[in-house]
Amino acid sequence: MRIADVLPLTPLQQGLLFHAITAQADRDDVYAVQLNITLSGPLDSDRLGDAVQAVVARHPNLVARFSQKFAEPMQIIPADPVAPWQYVDLTGDTDNLDAQIDRVCIAERSAVCDLAEGPAFRAALIRTAPDQHLLVMTNHHIVLDGWSLPILLGEVFATYYGQRLPPAVPYRRFVSWLSGRDLDAARGAWREVLAGFETPTLVGPAGHEGEGRREVASFTLSERATGALGELARTCHTTVSTVLQGAFAQLLMAMTGQRDVVFGTTVSGRPAEVFGADSMVGLLINTVPVRANVTADTTTADLLEQLQNSYSRTLDHQHFALNEIHRVAGQDHLFDTFFVYENYPIDAAELSGADGLAVTEFAHREYNHYPLAIQALPGNELRLRVEFDTEVFAAADINTLIGRFERLLVAMTTDPARPLSSIDVLDSVEHDRIDAWSNRAVLTRSPSATLSIPALFAEQVARAPYASAMT
Repeated sequence: MRIADVLPLTPLQQGLLFHAITAQADRDDVYAVQLNITLSGPLDSDRLGDAVQAVVARHPNLVARFSQKFAEPMQIIPADPVAPWQYVDLTGDTDNLDAQIDRVCIAERSAVCDLAEGPAFRAALIRTAPDQHLLVMTNHHIVLDGWSLPILLGEVFATYYGQRLPPAVPYRRFVSWLSGRDLDAARGAWREVLAGFETPTLVGPAGHEGEGRREVASFTLSERATGALGELARTCHTTVSTVLQGAFAQLLMAMTGQRDVVFGTTVSGRPAEVFGADSMVGLLINTVPVRANVTADTTTADLLEQLQNSYSRTLDHQHFALNEIHRVAGQDHLFDTFFVYENYPIDAAELSGADGLAVTEFAHREYNHYPLAIQALPGNELRLRVEFDTEVFAAADINTLIGRFERLLVAMTTDPARPLSSIDVLDSVEHDRIDAWSNRAVLTRSPSATLSIPALFAEQVARAPYASAMT
């Protein structure tokens, strides 16, 4: 392979590489991301393949190799970037169509996980019926973030339709910007935000490595409830994302019995001072902690102001590596839960063409290694996707959490001046369970048993219900 460039890894890339190296060989790497795009109408498969290759040539970092042969891990950018591409015609096997599609998708995900030898991005086109295709784009998260997806897809289909594109913004520009950051200033900012934080916020059992099977539960807020969130954000001079973070923080307080909690979130990592960052394709995001610390008198408005102030104080330092943030906080781990507000919608209509080709459906497969994560997807009706580790949570536990989250949002939007300590996150059934458990002399749980949220709540909070735990 001829080499065009050698770049250091971003902080998140370092973490993803470590995770890929230590992941169990017999399991899918959870950071193998897949986007399936259903295409209806006449399609020139060769022209689409050429369009994918042309876009990869514009962004060669998509097919970087990752080497540990240097003093620090590096990403090797090839001079002749090529993304593996295959065309699969399944129109003759309609009886086993779904199984055959799954077979292709599984093989594609496995292939992108060889970060040292193989490209971390590849594509396949599956013909499923006359004038019906499935474009499968697969990447390891280490080379591509969600904010890049609309840009990448827009370029692929623009190239397919014969449109000219402006010069690509090189990924090196962002990596070079990172190398010039003031790390001492970043340490100081994060040290200030996390001062006095003593107990990590963990919902999974000690030593759990996050390798359990992942499952997803989804729920949708009504248009009215979604509007109420927006109104609360405007009233408190903040964002809907911050409002949802406030609700998630309270959910963690109820789960753990702690009034000072931290969870992770994703920041876009596209600084305004990096020219062209908004059109760059690659991994620019970072994971940083969010802290919420409340008292018995803290109101919804108080909490949102606190979260907004913390965000503002660390805005210029969101590039800082999470392991370094752990170090300045004096903790080995700060959290094992995650919340993200994903405001990068993909518009199918913009990708469809005048020649009859239409993008009719998207299916996005993306996970992380945290036991519990909530992804918010904006719209007239806010959609929330709850991802969980089945070795930590049962489906019934997640249903319980969803109910609590919805009750918290209603309480927050109904009366922002109401003390958080007066919000009851439990329904009547849970109150009956808490009463029963609190009367037991000894509470036990096998360390190897599936963790139950009602049981966890009973052990950690029943002895001091949510209201009294915050006094």
